[in-house]
Amino acid sequence: MRVVVTGMGALSSAGSSVAELDRALRESRSGIKLFGPNEDGYPPHGLAGRVVTRASASTLRGQAMLDQVFDEAIAQAGLAGRLAGARLYLGTIHGHLDNWSAARADQPHDTSDNFAALPWNFAAQLGEHGLRSSDATLISTACTASAAAIGLALDALRTGSTSVAVVAGVEVMSLFLYDGFVALRALGKQCRPFDVRHDGLVLGEGAAALILETESHARLRNAQALAEIAGYGFGLDSLSLTAPDPSGTGAAVAIREALVDARLATPPRYVNAHGTGTKHNDNMECAALRRVFGTEIGQLAVSSTKSLMGHLCGAAGATEVICSILALRGGYMPSTFGLDTPEVRWDDIDFVRGGPREERFDSVLSLNSGFGGTNSAVLVQRA
Repeated sequence: MRVVVTGMGALSSAGSSVAELDRALRESRSGIKLFGPNEDGYPPHGLAGRVVTRASASTLRGQAMLDQVFDEAIAQAGLAGRLAGARLYLGTIHGHLDNWSAARADQPHDTSDNFAALPWNFAAQLGEHGLRSSDATLISTACTASAAAIGLALDALRTGSTSVAVVAGVEVMSLFLYDGFVALRALGKQCRPFDVRHDGLVLGEGAAALILETESHARLRNAQALAEIAGYGFGLDSLSLTAPDPSGTGAAVAIREALVDARLATPPRYVNAHGTGTKHNDNMECAALRRVFGTEIGQLAVSSTKSLMGHLCGAAGATEVICSILALRGGYMPSTFGLDTPEVRWDDIDFVRGGPREERFDSVLSLNSGFGGTNSAVLVQRA
């Protein structure tokens, strides 16, 4: 059974809508900026992909982000008020920590808005569309969370559990998140995935939403299919809670599963890599690609869109699948911002750099990895 995407919504420092994100990808325009001590809610200094939201004093920033991307995705799909029976899959790492100060040990935190409650509260707000809180599922598998949400939705649609699934990811930066990456010495001076100067990642925040439907359901209501979610894979490493397996074994498992699931006989032309800009992740990911594709690895063009918006953590998977769909439909491969000189050890990999590459292709592999040894792969094809 084919599963197609009929609606998308995106919010990040690269743009406040899918159209703005598309322009940023086409122009290789980064939304990552320096922030200073006079900016509310942020540490004294740093680099990040910040988002301006429409949150009010009574609305959580994460809630406002989700409202915005859901409205955009639902409107494009033409399903406003027509989500009765749909399932919601939401991926996030710590959606309840709504600002930097909320996680500080010396300040009280209102636990009434704990992260387990976030998806149910949001589902209740979607009551006007017919979505029930009992049909909502939260996924928190670190930085693969919203990619894993796509996999669960794909399974539900293929098995007939539902005809429509709403998939989303959201992440609001917090001092807890920032300090965690500082403690791991994982933050860099600039996001330079796969470059000889890569020295760490840059955090971002944002949200993304996709409307997934069975192809037959989309046809019945004459909805436009933007792309097909053709395959999904998930692989686990058992090496470390935070460090990836340098051999790329778990990521390779995820890639192979996605290719088999999609029945793809030839390598995908383009790979939207996890590409965080840390030496450990970049090297692991290249090792995984080489492990799977061997001598055919030169047929793949590889880039990382995190270089334009930062690492959106739990929202990264859904956001980067949207980037993959935009590239597929637009006939271009986004460039990796900041990648000037690739690591010599990976000279058999065709990295897209120096600007987008105009080319028509039929399939994209979107990869994500996270703490706890989680690895995901989503295969997107033309509808």
